[in-house]
Amino acid sequence: MSILEKARELGEEIASSVELEQMKEAELAMMTDNEARNLVEEFNTKQRKFMEMKSQGLTLSEERLKESEDLERRVMENSLMVDFFTKQQNFEQIIEKINTIITSAITGEDSGCSDEGCSSCSGC
Repeated sequence: MSILEKARELGEEIASSVELEQMKEAELAMMTDNEARNLVEEFNTKQRKFMEMKSQGLTLSEERLKESEDLERRVMENSLMVDFFTKQQNFEQIIEKINTIITSAITGEDSGCSDEGCSSCSGC
């Protein structure tokens, strides 16, 4: 089996993983809820605005900081958004472990990970 075939196989395994499926389900639940969807849109808009201000060397005013804190509080109070963030983090951890294993194989350094996952070691 060629390296590209193995890469495709890995991609297919990731695509059919429980973690990705759970993340997609949580995202769908979040985006079909009006309140959660509006919070996502507001969050994205404000984040872009704040990043633009930072890139121009501007600092956030006290009012903007309060706005940001209020939005963060509302996001964290929304159970659908919290569930999505949790599932997204779980999926990202799997991808990080895969990257660690691949990097270790390339460099010849032992990552400490086995096929059984981190239950056989102290974690990645």
